[in-house]
Amino acid sequence: MKLFLLFDGFLCLDKSLVVYMKYMGEVYEAALKPLLILTDGGEKVLVDTGIGDLPEPHKKFFPVKRKADETLKAQLMKHGLKPSDIDIVINTHLHFDHCGNNKLFKSTRFVVQKDELNYAFEPERFQQAAYVKEFFDVKGLNYETVRGRCQVCEDVTVIRTPGHSVGHQSVLVKGEDGKNYVYCGDAAPIRENLERRNIPGILYNAHKALESIDRLRRIKNAVYIYPHDNQQTTLAQIGLK
Repeated sequence: MKLFLLFDGFLCLDKSLVVYMKYMGEVYEAALKPLLILTDGGEKVLVDTGIGDLPEPHKKFFPVKRKADETLKAQLMKHGLKPSDIDIVINTHLHFDHCGNNKLFKSTRFVVQKDELNYAFEPERFQQAAYVKEFFDVKGLNYETVRGRCQVCEDVTVIRTPGHSVGHQSVLVKGEDGKNYVYCGDAAPIRENLERRNIPGILYNAHKALESIDRLRRIKNAVYIYPHDNQQTTLAQIGLK
């Protein structure tokens, strides 16, 4: 089992969107960090696909900083891979900064919670800006919908962690070292969310968001990967090396 942290740049936003009712007016450069998993069984799994190229209306409010070698294609190429080499894509949820490059993986099996996919097509007004339909509604994409906990492949399991979105899921990877590597998704976008039990600022349901944080905190021998934490950008900082 090998894990690699990839990058798709940094999303600039008000930090109160990351931590509920805190840091209002403070600009935060949220790292965009898909996770590449190479299993012992030979499967190549990608968790989330980054933000890609936002539509013009979104660019005005959510500028992205990205170097030439931080596109998802370039990041995969560093590991000798093309999008067509990926066997499974797990979308933690379908907000635009987590499925922006889904269109690159038309020969890939996608795993998403059923209620998340359904909701993404008809979100309520207060959630509409978070979903960019052309990012996930792509002809040829093969979505496999699941309900709750599901083993995706050997040593890779998704667990339901709603609250930030209606059908959010986190990813649990069982390491050979006995540790459980937990890709939190936006159930805990940065370290503070989990360690201080501070829910994210973008919410579908605040009560469920806190329940999901506590569910992640109860995982034994856990090493947490926070997809937007800009202080956790190397494998060493995560505990992978």
